[in-house]
Amino acid sequence: MKKLLLFCLLLFISAESIQTAAQESKETKKEQGIFNSVAVGLGVGTTGINIDVASPIGNHFALRGEVNIMPGFSYSDEVDASVLNSATEQVYAPINVEGSLARTTGALLLNVYPFKSSSFFVCGGAYFGGAKFIKIEGHSDELQQLVTEGKEAGIEIGDYFIPVDKNGNVNGGLKVNSFRPYLGLGFGRAVPKKRIGFMFELGVQFHGTPEVYADNAELTAINTVADNEFSDIIDKLTVYPVLKFRLSGRIF
Repeated sequence: MKKLLLFCLLLFISAESIQTAAQESKETKKEQGIFNSVAVGLGVGTTGINIDVASPIGNHFALRGEVNIMPGFSYSDEVDASVLNSATEQVYAPINVEGSLARTTGALLLNVYPFKSSSFFVCGGAYFGGAKFIKIEGHSDELQQLVTEGKEAGIEIGDYFIPVDKNGNVNGGLKVNSFRPYLGLGFGRAVPKKRIGFMFELGVQFHGTPEVYADNAELTAINTVADNEFSDIIDKLTVYPVLKFRLSGRIF
């Protein structure tokens, strides 16, 4: 009787082992598939709040599509606007301006996992949209009166100044390329092996040299010798650092 019970116990354990192995084999095949799993991620970083959808391409690749929303962080200050009279004599008048980093961008990214058993990855792809990098807005009743009188006024940015329109408003800022290649690296699976996963990423967007722009107005070159210190800083800002922390959930 004891031998029979022992035999039944071993048979039960063997059956459980076979079932577990079959289940693990099934899960492995699923992870090795192409677009057979989907994960949704929510992250935060230097690109703002990130919402993405990811799917695997075998064991070594994962494709991500994401939307990045940068909140409207702003800074207000009073600056001196340049005013040119008919004799081209340059004077200054104060104007209250507000700078904002708010913008929405998209991205299509590919994670490459060199090692099947490791969560380390190299990422490549591109960001697009959100060409207006820094937005500047302001208003001055005093400058509105001066412009009405035929004078020219604007805020100096590098070798240009953003003009004040007839309503006393100034709208412009700095813009970058709409299409920005990206390279990065990090740790974590875009599509987690379990239901919930965490990912860390560090990289750079190559957005080109920022350019001064003006809304509904023509940029005006500064006729006098400009302070090139600001222009030199702008010329060096050809990349944008990306730092992200992402929490994702596997749907299926």
